[in-house]
Amino acid sequence: MVTTLLAAAGHGEAEESDRAWSASIGIGSDYTFRGVSQTMGNSALQTSFDLDLSSGVYAYAWASNVDFVPDGEPDDGASHEIDLALGYATDIGNDWSIDLALIRYVFPGTISDVNYDYNEFAASVWYRETYGATVAFSGDVDGTGANSVFYKLATNFALSSDTTVDIAYGYYDLSGAYGAAYSYLETALARQLGNTSITLAYNDTHRSANAIFDDRVTGPRLILTLQIDW
Repeated sequence: MVTTLLAAAGHGEAEESDRAWSASIGIGSDYTFRGVSQTMGNSALQTSFDLDLSSGVYAYAWASNVDFVPDGEPDDGASHEIDLALGYATDIGNDWSIDLALIRYVFPGTISDVNYDYNEFAASVWYRETYGATVAFSGDVDGTGANSVFYKLATNFALSSDTTVDIAYGYYDLSGAYGAAYSYLETALARQLGNTSITLAYNDTHRSANAIFDDRVTGPRLILTLQIDW
């Protein structure tokens, strides 16, 4: 998802707010997860609810429409994704922070012989909220019963008080499930206008992603997202 680029900063902002909860609704021209379209290149409507406590404990629920099957092929029944997470984020000294999360990916409505649901544990470390590294592990990625490991390096910087640039490089090892791994690059320019943000993102996957996914969901793509926060 495009909002993944901003997730680490988002929890810090919530902790500084006078309230513990926040919510959002957004629409994007596409929905990508780790560089790969989850909607066959079509638009996505997304919503979230976040709870951040002063102790550093947080939880969120996030939902989007999805489409994994090209037209003309047998339907898998998956039309929505719901992500549920429980995590802990805290500062270490003046410069460092960590974020640990257990995430449950749920795809309701799949047909009886299809199960994409799985759990993932993610750990991130940030330096001065500007440079970050993430490692995520699943023992049952996409419901296959196989292991996966995801690595990401990210950075962000402000162009002005309301405009930021985010850059991320990811490597997703799915060799246990699909016999291959791939890398991707994601960049995003975000502008905040009150409680509304507009994000223009560019994603591109290495050609190795085509060994796992349909080429209609890989490769370069430009994504425009409008999100309203409460």
